[in-house]
Amino acid sequence: MSRLLERPRVTLAVLILLSVSLITINFNATRLHVGSFKAVVADVVNPTRSALDTVFRPLANAYHGVVQYPADQREIAQLRSKLGAIQRSHLENVGALNALTQLSRLTKLPFATTLASVPAEVIQMTPTNLQLTFVIDKGSANGVAVGNPVVGDAGLVGRVVQVTSTTSTVLMLTDPSSTVGVRIPNSGQVGAAVGQGTGRSLAVNLVIPGTHIRRGAVLVTSGLQGELFPPGLPVARVTQVSNPSGDLQESIRAVPLVNYAALQYVSVLKWTPGSAS
Repeated sequence: MSRLLERPRVTLAVLILLSVSLITINFNATRLHVGSFKAVVADVVNPTRSALDTVFRPLANAYHGVVQYPADQREIAQLRSKLGAIQRSHLENVGALNALTQLSRLTKLPFATTLASVPAEVIQMTPTNLQLTFVIDKGSANGVAVGNPVVGDAGLVGRVVQVTSTTSTVLMLTDPSSTVGVRIPNSGQVGAAVGQGTGRSLAVNLVIPGTHIRRGAVLVTSGLQGELFPPGLPVARVTQVSNPSGDLQESIRAVPLVNYAALQYVSVLKWTPGSAS
């Protein structure tokens, strides 16, 4: 000790080192103590908190549901309204596109190119159990006459059966009273396509047995003398061919080329039976 007192600088260094050591030991001890304390508290609190969560969570959810439900319903209603508006807009756009397509094709019909025509819009579909017809917005004031053939962009649609000054009634090919003389492609044979009613194929009658005809063939108007239509108008596509043993004619079914459900615009051909084609 006396030596240390004799050497003050060394003594001061020793004291500082000793102090730092004591502080470090105390700090570590405190950390260990605090950590243990937290662990003990967690062991006590966590089970209690879990139990409280289990009890009160359903109540909280129920309260949230009662408070939030009206707001959620309003939001759902708004989303449904927006979806409905989008769907209506889409349908309008599709309808406009179909109309534009039909109008464009009607100006470039590959058949009946030599016949004068009157473009018209379908303003009323009136299929009934008695007669399958529709009404167009052109009449005698536009030069439309009873007996005029009516075509769409795909082919023959029907013929005019009634005329006023501003409108005309068109008989569909599918009406049971409708008969169209047709020519069988690549055979020279002719037949009669007869309507069978809504949603049913046309029956093609009077085709002699053994006539070569394939499914998918397109029948066109025959244009024979006295026929109701000029020659060469596409009418229907063959879907079924058979020749039952003993029958005096081929059994043939064909579907009209026109889609009546989507028909918006047509052309009335200024042609009547007996006139030059």
